Amino acid sequence: MYQEERLRELQQLLKAKEALSAKEMMDYFDVSRDTIRRDFSILASEGKALRTHGGIIAIAEENEVLSLSTRLKESELEKREIAQKAAALIQTGGTYFLDVSSITLMLAQLIEKETTIYTHSLDVANSLSSKSKVTYYLLGGKFFPKNRFFYSLAETEALADVHFDAVFLGAAGLKDGYVRFENEEDALVKRQIMHIAEKKVLLAERAKFRKISTYAIGKITDFDYFVTDKMPDENQLAAFKNEVEIII
Repeated sequence: MYQEERLRELQQLLKAKEALSAKEMMDYFDVSRDTIRRDFSILASEGKALRTHGGIIAIAEENEVLSLSTRLKESELEKREIAQKAAALIQTGGTYFLDVSSITLMLAQLIEKETTIYTHSLDVANSLSSKSKVTYYLLGGKFFPKNRFFYSLAETEALADVHFDAVFLGAAGLKDGYVRFENEEDALVKRQIMHIAEKKVLLAERAKFRKISTYAIGKITDFDYFVTDKMPDENQLAAFKNEVEIII
């Protein structure tokens, strides 16, 4: 079988099964591991699949990440409830990092205590600018207009000099047990802050378990708290391994 034929069949199998392992496809096509890995890499590079450890996962159309302005209108009630629960974790005198997401923007709108907030989100910074009790720092660098954030390698690395009581992060997808995002530069900032924050707080609707995105910053179990709108189902709870406190 030629590679083009194999790639077409792989896409059909992936559409039907949603996930394929290298071992399974080696046996199915009777080819070497290197051959299947090359096929998987081609599908991933063409945006037709997402590489995982030992295989690939389908990227469904529903996984497209919308602009921030559009996401603010989706599940607005659920997101505001999550933001209100997360606000209870903010303590007077604390130093926190808020990422680029619709829920963290709603969280920023609720902060009234004397706190110090760092962010790379233009909208979070704008929301905090009217709050007299909040000291905030907006990271600079290149501006990414779709999701309205800044990125600079130097400023991202400089975060290591700051003690953060907690980081609050949204998520584009949680489908495979990893916390994923659409933009590589955004993910780089989040990976850095995950290494240095004392507490890690994940904010996401349960619907995010049906979605997947491109850049992983870690597993769900890397977080201390998961603030959500509904209790995850039995299969979804397996990703938590009883290591994460769920706040509903």
